[in-house]
Amino acid sequence: MKKIVVIGGGVTGVLSAWELARAGHAVTLVEARALGSGASSRSAAGIRAQFGVAATVRGLVYCERFFEGWTARFPGSQSPIRQNGYLFLKNYTADLDAVRELVRIQREAGLREVEFLDKAALDERMPFLDSTGVAAATWCPKDGFLFPAIIYQDGAEGARALGAAIVQNDPVVGAERSGPGATAVVLGSGRRIEADLFVNAAGFMAGGVSKLFGGRDLPIRVERRYLYFLAGLSRDSDWGLGVGEFPSLPMIITPSGAYGRPENKQLMMGWLQFSRPVAATLDNQDEIEPGFGLGMSEYGAAMRKEITQFLPAAQDMGRLAAVTTGFYDTTPDHNPLFGYDGGVANLIHAAGFSGHGLMHSPFSALIVAELAARGRDVASFELPDGLGPVDLAVYSLDRTFDRHEGLVI
Repeated sequence: MKKIVVIGGGVTGVLSAWELARAGHAVTLVEARALGSGASSRSAAGIRAQFGVAATVRGLVYCERFFEGWTARFPGSQSPIRQNGYLFLKNYTADLDAVRELVRIQREAGLREVEFLDKAALDERMPFLDSTGVAAATWCPKDGFLFPAIIYQDGAEGARALGAAIVQNDPVVGAERSGPGATAVVLGSGRRIEADLFVNAAGFMAGGVSKLFGGRDLPIRVERRYLYFLAGLSRDSDWGLGVGEFPSLPMIITPSGAYGRPENKQLMMGWLQFSRPVAATLDNQDEIEPGFGLGMSEYGAAMRKEITQFLPAAQDMGRLAAVTTGFYDTTPDHNPLFGYDGGVANLIHAAGFSGHGLMHSPFSALIVAELAARGRDVASFELPDGLGPVDLAVYSLDRTFDRHEGLVI
């Protein structure tokens, strides 16, 4: 048994604490504010296994199964997943042979439900879409979206039930070192917590946490992202989408990467935009930059126009009702970072999720627990449920960043 401090009370930290406690370790989770105060509560909350890196596909298949079985693992909770599916639309600039090959790779990695849809099949399955200019699509009904608060709140209760201690509203402000490793963290309150092992799961604050330990510079760029919300349907749309059908709408990703999905009665929309590096803090997460408000000449209006091109019923969903924002902790290849620091012998980093931390969190927790058990970096490990081995080299802190995750939205 090891004494382990997990830094960061988002979904990655919470499920890592639960997994480590389940393995018999004495775990203390430390969060600077309340649980979920960072990106976890500001996420688009999608979950998909349609990725371009086989290790991530296999890991996300595990995550979807994990969330499907959530209530058995966390009795008294409710399911945190809604599996409406993910639909990636492809236009005539796409190499459809490459798209078919990607589907083959995904299926080989365990995502048996993913399909390639030609235009005729797409029109038959999704009559509410305007497929003008669309050549094909990929579709997986197992994908969907999550309810983050259930995960970090009930996951924390599960960790407590296994003996983990959870400290909130008390940031880590320093670390004590002895030789090649760390011996303790110091909190803002003055409290000191000794441990054998430390896990940096601080999301967009992970680079700062590493520096507190005297650790390596993490290759993470913090970027601001926006979500917009349309009021939703007040009546059946003339474009083939009824009020009763709206809650079952899949996550729809346009060929340019804009996306929309139902969020209660509203339509949530997002789209990658050019983003300058941000001096991110917990206090400036919700700042809306000029040009990203709700005005007719701002980014939200352009996003709505892009979504409406393929989902014409969005014309009938009223005004832009709200805009929210938060941070991505992005790596050069959009794959996360897992591993021992190197300069600090007993510091594990689990960060750089590039917008995928929420969906990735059960897989992340498994990796953290495996690293803790081995006491060193590992090249691969075996996933449960017969899903097979996962190559962890693609997530190594010392990789060359030349195996890019291409399916980033």
